Amino acid sequence: MKYAIRYYSKSGNSEKLANAISEVLDVPAYDISHELSEDVEILFFGSGVYGCALDPAVIKFISNISVNIGEFVNFSTSGIMESNYNLIKDLLDNTDIKLSENEFHCPGSFVGMNKDRPNDVDESNIKDFVNKYFI
Repeated sequence: MKYAIRYYSKSGNSEKLANAISEVLDVPAYDISHELSEDVEILFFGSGVYGCALDPAVIKFISNISVNIGEFVNFSTSGIMESNYNLIKDLLDNTDIKLSENEFHCPGSFVGMNKDRPNDVDESNIKDFVNKYFI
């Protein structure tokens, strides 16, 4: 199976989760400055929720995907919101990219909230998520 991992992270929260996925799949996790250059069966994509919305850089990255993706797997962190799944779904509805029904979300530390999250338990949980649904 051909995997890729991309993330957008202002505070390091989504990057932590991306690196945990990388450990499971033995595939490097890159931030979104690294465009996808070849087709992948599964793209793990992580970002946070910023002001109840997707960051414009995330929208640009997803809108500019020019390779085939079999399945887009969303993972996210946020200080307050449950996840950004519906925001990602709305964006992908305008593409041919299939969004996985399985997603991973955990709290992320933000201005004193959710201190030290994602933590070791969250990292273990995302590894279990990857193993359960995608390997």
